[in-house]
Amino acid sequence: MLARAGLDVVYPEHPELSTVEAAVAALKNVEAVLAGGDLYCDEVLEQLPNLRVIARAGVGFDLVDIPSATRHGVAVTITPNANHQGVAEHALALLLAVARTISQNDREVRSGQWPKPRLIPLRGKTLGLVGLGRIGRSFAVRAQALQMNVIACDPVLTEAASRELGIRLVSFDQLLAEADFVSLHAPMNDSTRGMINRDTLGRMRAGSILINTARGKLVVEEDLAEALRSGHLAGAGLDVMVAEPPPANHPLFSLPNVVITSHTAGADTLAIRDMAIDATQCIIDLYEGRWPAESLVNPEVRDRFTWRR
Repeated sequence: MLARAGLDVVYPEHPELSTVEAAVAALKNVEAVLAGGDLYCDEVLEQLPNLRVIARAGVGFDLVDIPSATRHGVAVTITPNANHQGVAEHALALLLAVARTISQNDREVRSGQWPKPRLIPLRGKTLGLVGLGRIGRSFAVRAQALQMNVIACDPVLTEAASRELGIRLVSFDQLLAEADFVSLHAPMNDSTRGMINRDTLGRMRAGSILINTARGKLVVEEDLAEALRSGHLAGAGLDVMVAEPPPANHPLFSLPNVVITSHTAGADTLAIRDMAIDATQCIIDLYEGRWPAESLVNPEVRDRFTWRR
């Protein structure tokens, strides 16, 4: 697609661009980047005067300094329609794995045991969605198909819109008090960082389960480990951690009622293909003078954006 549009494609020798030095060295002559989990802080951007577009293959952009990108005339795009169903499927898989003790039971059977655990049903239970964007809505459809009641809190969604989805809109405190399963689908920013902590965990229903496929920094992991050890929470399913990969002695690793995957929720084969295509199309659109409004993170860059061909 890029070649057909007249763009030259180059691949960094070392694709892990997690430091300032690595990012600048790899991108110093680049005008657009098809980005993964790369670092785009102000120190990087000010050393890349040729850069015009950061096209994220995904929906998260917390590693991109958006005000700096805008100041430097760099358009930042995401792929909002590519992987939300894949993440929703993974969130459901984690929920089932914890509620039905899949991983723990598998380990015990392989060790020669034949346990008969008490399983948590999904039908008739309440799922609380913290954030009702594309991923939350996709998860809601799947949960409703399993006869779950779905409630949600979202600062921008209207009650009329939630009623159309068959979802009751509640406050965050109400959600914590009512939900048997709490699933996080919020962005990571200053207002959401550490939103699941000792206080909010204490307000969750006794015996409830936490699912996080959003960002690891939404959760204070030490507080979560304590809530699980004490028995206040029945379990947790996590696809994201504060440090990725986490240290080998992480306190959550020793707990049998935790299922952890390696930030793979949006990485099924269909989602990967669609994210790549959508991010590539954003680059092409901007190169050819079209404005990908639905995918643009910083629309205010438009007044200072130029790409001379």
